[in-house]
Amino acid sequence: MMRPVLRKVAALAAGVILLGGCHGGTTSSRSTVIGLTYVPNVQFSGIYLALDNGNYSSHKLNVELRHHGNDEGVFTALVSGDEQVVLATGDEVVQARSQGMDVISVATYYREQPNVILTRKDTGIKTVGDLKGKKVGIPGEYGSSWLALQAYLASANMTTSDVNVMSIGYTQTSALSKGDVDAIVGFANNEAVQLSAAGVDAQAVECDCTIPLVSASLVTTPQWAKDHANELKGLLAATQEGMTTAVEHPDQAFAATEKRDTTLSDEKTRETATKILTATNLLILGANSTVSLEQDTSRWNEMLSFMSSLSGLLQQDVSLDQVMTNDYVPRS
Repeated sequence: MMRPVLRKVAALAAGVILLGGCHGGTTSSRSTVIGLTYVPNVQFSGIYLALDNGNYSSHKLNVELRHHGNDEGVFTALVSGDEQVVLATGDEVVQARSQGMDVISVATYYREQPNVILTRKDTGIKTVGDLKGKKVGIPGEYGSSWLALQAYLASANMTTSDVNVMSIGYTQTSALSKGDVDAIVGFANNEAVQLSAAGVDAQAVECDCTIPLVSASLVTTPQWAKDHANELKGLLAATQEGMTTAVEHPDQAFAATEKRDTTLSDEKTRETATKILTATNLLILGANSTVSLEQDTSRWNEMLSFMSSLSGLLQQDVSLDQVMTNDYVPRS
């Protein structure tokens, strides 16, 4: 069966943010830029609140949020020094490190990985084994969705050759709704909620497994972390404070997002965004129901082992100390 927190998130139903040039008052004149991706979204409202409520400035930081262009690599601005911290997934860190890019994860954002396989109830698919011979839609053969699919299949002693993998771009919701595919790999706090909002009778495929992936994390370069240790510790503490506020006061989280996300203009969109926020907060809290940026070293080791087992994925071996550290996270 699914892990408890993922079951809760999936039950709610049946990318990453940003903003440029926004910063709070502070005693420091130097900006620390946090890189986020694509468009503003309620999923990262904790960072908005850390900025708006003065959490960063209280730690004497002048923080600026920046969203990446569609064609910009996730770590491009980080390694060039235009950003100091970026939100990225753990698998992206491992692959970048295997390519010789000097990046390291310094904190978790989601304590639970959100990848789920979703299907319509009328397909009769209930377990991973039921996917044999079925059409499974993914954005493409890359990224966390591709890795998650392989991990789910491996749990049933299957490989991608046992299913009909269809690269459909980011059209999973419509593809499943229209019956173009039998199942999709999506996110518990995105596609699962979108399907429910569209009136699709969907469900998560059951799996008695733990998917060995680390999701959204805060990433920097080892050199910047070493040279700005106190600044990084303050930034992570402030981010955790903002995330805690977002979980405890979702109305504030929504309001902070609303100032950035111009798509929240009608009742249906706002309702869906509210459900995405609720699902996101479950991922942030994780199984322990607490907000913490401390990373799970066991999960990182599981991911390293899994990714190393996939032929041709990594260009060179990667060790745990090269890709993650808990040296800067706030201690409870």
